[in-house]
Amino acid sequence: MPREEAVSKLFVGNLPFKVTDADLQNWFESNGYSVESAQSITDRKTGRSRGIGFVMLKRNDQLKDAVDNLNGQSFTGRTVNVEEAKSPASNEGPHPQKRGRW
Repeated sequence: MPREEAVSKLFVGNLPFKVTDADLQNWFESNGYSVESAQSITDRKTGRSRGIGFVMLKRNDQLKDAVDNLNGQSFTGRTVNVEEAKSPASNEGPHPQKRGRW
């Protein structure tokens, strides 16, 4: 039985605060990538953009190409960071979450 490939989800950082989901999707599509969904993340309390977003590509084989071509590119006046999204469970940074300690 063939194994399914992981979903092609990208993390996009350093976004301008006025970028919408549609802006993000249009930018990826204008660069030749088929987008399934795009989401600009906003602060729950203020509703203001957090300057990050996630883009899910329709084609898994475009993931590496999108990272290579779009990372470091200018998007509405800012140099954006594009990389493969990590799952929320991969909390491997220098300060992993400490649940239940406080």
